[in-house]
Amino acid sequence: MKLELGVALGLAASLAAAQAPDKLVSGPGATLTENKCKICHELEHIRRTPLSRGEWADNLKNMRERGAPMTDEEMAVILDYLAAYYGRDPAPPAAPDTLAGGGDPVARLLDAHACSGCHTLDQRVVGPSFREVAQRYASDAGAAARLAAKVRSGGQGAWGQVPMPPAPALSDDELLTLIGWVLSRK
Repeated sequence: MKLELGVALGLAASLAAAQAPDKLVSGPGATLTENKCKICHELEHIRRTPLSRGEWADNLKNMRERGAPMTDEEMAVILDYLAAYYGRDPAPPAAPDTLAGGGDPVARLLDAHACSGCHTLDQRVVGPSFREVAQRYASDAGAAARLAAKVRSGGQGAWGQVPMPPAPALSDDELLTLIGWVLSRK
């Protein structure tokens, strides 16, 4: 009975992974891992081959050396996640992904929609800092509507040649919340 249940659970997990190629297994650190890794490559890169904790640590170090924006704290969360869910001997804990964004609703939105993978408050990463955006549009009365349209449909050229992907999954309320927050960062 245990063996049959294990096989059934394994098949269900395989089918779920096959149905959601743009998502990783849900767990503490999944959202952060997706957001940081999808900056440069597809998530299939993670799912391809289980690695040891040390190999994942080496990969994360290499990613950061190549320019991936990750703090030491974020690297620790991502390493724990990868070792647990994509390690050679995975033993995932049964817990929801509560680490993404902490208790701040704006931070949760930024993380959930991958904004924080390319933007930070004060430093240019892949795209401009939120403060740079707020300063550029500080005296522009129509900025909120234009920025909302750009976030919704994506864009390229206003801040460099790296394109910003569209964010169609944001609800209108979430979009207004984010744009209001960004414009208040001046």
